[in-house]
Amino acid sequence: MKQGRQQFKKLFGANLKMTFREKQVWFWSILYPVFLMVIFMIIFGRSSGGDFSAKLAIVESEPNAVTDALKQGLTQMEMFTFKEAEQAAGSVTREQAEQWLKDKEIDAAVILGAVQENGELLLIFNKEKMNGATSQAISGIMDTFVLHTNYSLANEGTELPQRIRLNSDYVSSGSDSLGYNDFLLTGMIALSIAQSGLFGMIGMVEMRRNGLLKRLKMTPIRMELFGMGSMAVRFILCTIQLVILTAIGVLFFKANLNVDPLAFLLMFIVGTLAFSGIGFMIAALSKTMDSYFGMANLLSFVMMFLSGIFFELNMLPDYIKPISIVLPLTYFADGVRETFVYGNGIFHADYWINMGILAAWGLITFLIGSRFYNWKAETR
Repeated sequence: MKQGRQQFKKLFGANLKMTFREKQVWFWSILYPVFLMVIFMIIFGRSSGGDFSAKLAIVESEPNAVTDALKQGLTQMEMFTFKEAEQAAGSVTREQAEQWLKDKEIDAAVILGAVQENGELLLIFNKEKMNGATSQAISGIMDTFVLHTNYSLANEGTELPQRIRLNSDYVSSGSDSLGYNDFLLTGMIALSIAQSGLFGMIGMVEMRRNGLLKRLKMTPIRMELFGMGSMAVRFILCTIQLVILTAIGVLFFKANLNVDPLAFLLMFIVGTLAFSGIGFMIAALSKTMDSYFGMANLLSFVMMFLSGIFFELNMLPDYIKPISIVLPLTYFADGVRETFVYGNGIFHADYWINMGILAAWGLITFLIGSRFYNWKAETR
């Protein structure tokens, strides 16, 4: 019995050391769950608190006693702020409000024009954000507001053709048929290409470790052709990812496409090169495959949740948004959406902003990788 306890103690100690010496154990078992919990609590936890806010526009084409009462009630709600007409005088028009929605300057527009005629209060959202937490919260708040308004008007004896009812409508930055599936599809395409670049350079670590690159340099092989061959494989892999994800999105989830071929092709090429450059920089700064995967996983998960892949960036707290602004996947996802489903091409200013920031990321990280990558390392 005593000998069994001693063996167990030694085996337990050995397993404990082997387990916690592995850096991946610390990341996947401890840091990763903590990271996920913090990210989701920051993003979604605030929606149930008292600090919810949204920006609306009120369209009141024909003011009357009923619309004035509704407008007064809305403006007294502390969770809402309101965008006013930009001209010197006059009320917001429906065309203005819809354009603000398309430009994502407001979260919703309230149309009061048909309340007196048929009792309809219309709430308009951006279609790409219709499943977002902010849109859902606004709908719930407005439902409650309409119920209280009907009760108040009935007590005041105000005559209406029928009780006020809340209806919803949607506008889109692209085709009117676009929806959340299109938003998610393009985000996943951008994410898959980004991860292909981030994790695709792991072979550079192993080739440096075993001295293969040094031996290749001693042969007549031109190293620039070696690099071009590696990038050609990367483009093939990314193309396969693009085709598979698009097919699944269109065939099974009825995603809609409105592609500008030239603009998307340029964005695809620059994005693939940019994230391959980031992967090369990670390989240059990593001494082992464990450290490579650690850095690549960390960057991948930060970008996954803070770059607008699954939800709009306006859901993030203000103190998190500056991180999103500097992440390359934010601009790649936006560029893919603009060229793949919205049909916006090279004549849009935002397109070149996305392209320029991506290109800068690719160039800077490639130069850093070239500076720190040790081409002569060998195993001893």
